[in-house]
Amino acid sequence: MATAEDFGLWIRKLSSADDPKARLICFPHAGGSANFYFQFARGFDGLEVYGVQYPGRQDRRREPFRESVQELADEIAALMDGWNDLPVVLLGNSMGALVAFEVALRLEAAGNPPLSFFACGRVGPMMRVDEQTHLKGDDAFLQEMKLLGGMGHALLQDEEMIELVLPPMRADYRLAETYRCSPGATLSLPVHVHIGAADPKAPESGAAEWKHNTTGEFTLDTHEGGHFFFADNGDDLIAAVGRSVQDVLATKR
Repeated sequence: MATAEDFGLWIRKLSSADDPKARLICFPHAGGSANFYFQFARGFDGLEVYGVQYPGRQDRRREPFRESVQELADEIAALMDGWNDLPVVLLGNSMGALVAFEVALRLEAAGNPPLSFFACGRVGPMMRVDEQTHLKGDDAFLQEMKLLGGMGHALLQDEEMIELVLPPMRADYRLAETYRCSPGATLSLPVHVHIGAADPKAPESGAAEWKHNTTGEFTLDTHEGGHFFFADNGDDLIAAVGRSVQDVLATKR
């Protein structure tokens, strides 16, 4: 049985609502933390917003990294078991989309499916992404970070910060790059995919492959920007989440 301490370690509350209709659980990208979504969370009305904190970073830096996306999903889904006083929506960015997808599969199998699932900046989970970024040397690895825009220029010049962020980033890249989706893994809930038009990691053709992983509604939207298109201006994505919650709840009345 998971304790409140266990829950708070993994799932951090980022914003509240006076009369919440649902909870939005946000899963960060490789190397990311729950606080990546802090500003994004402030844009929602009527939703409680939470961010997932993976082991091996920030206040969890002394904990071991997990060995697979599926192992992460097992632990997170177990924590969420029984947490059903409000419906939930899952949103994942990049690697976080894979973790959120696997959590959604587990919740649905347990009879407690999310209202909907949002995947950002990631091609469909059945696609083999044969990259070996996690095996590159530090300089080449950091160049990859520059390409995606996931680390600010000042941070890339700070050797002490690099020493802190490189291990979790490399560990997460390994999880994402060695991930293999179970054949036939399919949700029955709405799946909404959002990508940046200039994202080198999630072209529209690859992002469209998510349609094979749901028997429910599927949408694909492209926005201005790159891999982290909603970091500075997430208004369109916030609106899309709100509409999805309203639409799904309306069908359940």
